[in-house]
Amino acid sequence: MAGLKRRGTSNDEERKPIALLDEGDYEGRLVYVADLGLQVNEYKGEVKQPTQQIALGIEIIGESVMIDDVERPRLMFTKPFNIFNKLTEKGNELKYLRIFNPKAVEGVVGDWEAVLDTPVNVTVVNTTNGDNTYNNIGLLAPIPAKYQGSVGKSTITPAIGDADDEENVVTQSLFGLSKFVFDKRLPSNPDDVPF
Repeated sequence: MAGLKRRGTSNDEERKPIALLDEGDYEGRLVYVADLGLQVNEYKGEVKQPTQQIALGIEIIGESVMIDDVERPRLMFTKPFNIFNKLTEKGNELKYLRIFNPKAVEGVVGDWEAVLDTPVNVTVVNTTNGDNTYNNIGLLAPIPAKYQGSVGKSTITPAIGDADDEENVVTQSLFGLSKFVFDKRLPSNPDDVPF
């Protein structure tokens, strides 16, 4: 009788390390807006109305990574952030959107589709957690319009995610913190939220 085959849980299995980028500035393009679904919203111990979160997927232009012996474009996600019905100065969505569209104003719905494939300067930093070191996005900064034409093209087809569609290309590309947040999302129907 064969026992249950354990998948990816053995401490003996060695994960192939992913080569890190050097810390510093890189040119990127906004290729994914990942919908991470409704998340528990707690502030200073008080549970509030669940809030939708997104993360931005940035392709680092001209850089690649080997994953499972396949060379792929280098994709990095921002830390997840809350979004609301309309842009507000109090939230992070307006701050991020202004990186790609400096004319974005509060009081309207953020149009992420309109800024897909926009070039951006990416400051990459290294974060160490135990024995592991990871590249993270430390800062995104706008590239002036007159220089955007000199930024290389993206190789990833830009797309918007959908937390209700696990077959969505953006959803399937999630990893790291954005994948962790996506996996703990609340049900899409507010009536199914347990509080």
